[in-house]
Amino acid sequence: MYCCVPSASLSCHLLISIILVFSSDETTFLQVTIPDSPPVSAILGGSLTLPCLVSLSRTPSLGRHAVLTQPRVKWSFLSSNRETEILVARGERVKVSELYKGRASLLNYAASSADLTLRLDELIHNDTGFYRCEVQHGLEDAHDQAQVKVKGVVFHYRHTSSRYAFTFDEAKDTCEDIGAQIASPEQLMSAYRSGYEQCDAGWLSDRSVRYPIQMPREGCFGDMDGLPGVRNYGMMDNDELYDVYCYVENIHGEVFHGSSPQRFNLSEAKTYCEQQRAQLATTGQLYAAWNDGLNHCSPGWLADGSVRYPIVTPRERCGGSEPGVKTVYRFSNQTGFPPQTRHDAYCFRGPES
Repeated sequence: MYCCVPSASLSCHLLISIILVFSSDETTFLQVTIPDSPPVSAILGGSLTLPCLVSLSRTPSLGRHAVLTQPRVKWSFLSSNRETEILVARGERVKVSELYKGRASLLNYAASSADLTLRLDELIHNDTGFYRCEVQHGLEDAHDQAQVKVKGVVFHYRHTSSRYAFTFDEAKDTCEDIGAQIASPEQLMSAYRSGYEQCDAGWLSDRSVRYPIQMPREGCFGDMDGLPGVRNYGMMDNDELYDVYCYVENIHGEVFHGSSPQRFNLSEAKTYCEQQRAQLATTGQLYAAWNDGLNHCSPGWLADGSVRYPIVTPRERCGGSEPGVKTVYRFSNQTGFPPQTRHDAYCFRGPES
């Protein structure tokens, strides 16, 4: 705050005028914009392109604003109140952080230093968050940011009766029956890089059989003895029997939880959903809803006769310390769907309902 005394009124007003001009120049000199930046949806294993444009709107009139250096460009990732540097550029030099090497680049920067568009490849779930484009030019700095949501879930699925019971054709059809599609090797690898682990061999779309392991242990070594990674049994005969890995991206509608004091058997759960102008959700729809943030610590019936529940915020009494869609099995070896026990329900209502 600046205060004037009567004897110095003219000089003080002149000082304030200079300060106001300086502030006006300072706010309009440098502009950084991410055009049209509502939450951006990106796809697991795919690529993300975030445009960012910089403009120097006027030459500053004050001598101490003279810019002698080239602008410094920085892209960073913000999640859970933490900032991680993606890359920094100045002039012709672009330095990509170790964590993002091979994945991040400035798409058009070599052709135009005013185009700071970021490209990020091989997306993983952990890439969900806010992206900040920041430019420093002399004493000026400006930034803009956009929110990104990586959609798409790879999940393991097994037969109602036992482990390793699908031929390749049956595996592919089963994923479609539960509102998903059979996962590709690239999608499984992206899920693994996101932290996914499952010690169960399953079919993929190229007719190979694989499974992702973060913590090697006996029984889960596969073809990578003692090392983390995606185990690969190679191309298998179509009639061999395994589980399957399915993939789901979007749901066009809403999955919601339903209950009653006595809960439901499977038939009653179907009736309940119909009374809500809905239907029992498929397993694929529940996984997609979980990926969108659905969180309920209440096991519920699904259309395939399985009982599952989605956990975004992990806690011990709700399936352990890891997030995910939890499954209630009939047997202790994690096989079999429950018999006619009583549970809640997960219903799906389409946009036209």
